[in-house]
Amino acid sequence: MIDAFVHFMSSTIAALAYTPLALWVAIGLGLIVSYRRAASTTVFRLAAFFLATWALLATTTLVWVLTNGGIAGILRLVVAPLSLFEVESWTLWAWGAVGAFLVFLSAFMLSQAVGRGFLVILRTSPIDWPRCLPRPSTPTSLLRFPSERPEAFTFTLLERGASHRLRRRDVILVSEGLLARLDAGEWEAVVAHEFGHLRELDGRYLTFFRTLARMMRWDPVLAYLADSLTRREEYRADLDAVDLTGHPRALARALYKASELAPSAPRISLSLLGVGGRRGRRQTVERIRRLVALAESGRFPEETGA
Repeated sequence: MIDAFVHFMSSTIAALAYTPLALWVAIGLGLIVSYRRAASTTVFRLAAFFLATWALLATTTLVWVLTNGGIAGILRLVVAPLSLFEVESWTLWAWGAVGAFLVFLSAFMLSQAVGRGFLVILRTSPIDWPRCLPRPSTPTSLLRFPSERPEAFTFTLLERGASHRLRRRDVILVSEGLLARLDAGEWEAVVAHEFGHLRELDGRYLTFFRTLARMMRWDPVLAYLADSLTRREEYRADLDAVDLTGHPRALARALYKASELAPSAPRISLSLLGVGGRRGRRQTVERIRRLVALAESGRFPEETGA
């Protein structure tokens, strides 16, 4: 009887060792299902859990390899990958959790430092919020900065308020180079697009994911996830902007003026357009095509035939 109980407990503990892998697979499947159907907040939170579990698996694997002879450990893991989940490796999982936490903490601190650096280095100045757009319900700063590049991007900072408690402040930065190229309708469409990012928590999650991907350039899973989420959110923010302004052609014109498609644009905007290079050009063309199709769909009478 005692032997049976001991066997049952050891089997249960051995099964629990596979929990991180099972969680990662389950969250990954949930992320795939929700990618096209769920709200951005749900997708971002699933992505955060997915990356946390992936970081735990990756850092634990690294610790396991280092404690098992380096190259010899890699060869052993290739031959017997499940040896990572043996009960005897629980201490390595604890160290892996510490490593994953430090990676995430470093990415968060770096994203905050970069955001604060932007406010200091770019010599920003406030701009009046467009009257046609709803005012943000959370503390938000709309700022301009001197640059010939057509730029617009958002991020979120944690700051101490008047009561010395931490609070979030959303920031929208727009370059003078972009402002000089846009008329009033196009300017409102760009702010509406960036506001759409803030409403769906892009400034909190997507900025962090991008920072993490830059820190770990060797990780293809993280790079693919950050790129896919960026592309998804640019399309979604375009739709938010159209819902707010009712003028899809205005945003299409702004995208054209900000991109390398326009001869007058000195350099491509990596922020408003999401990505650069040939891939960015293709994505910009697709976004403009979608916006023009919306304008001709009949949903926005003022845009039809414009």
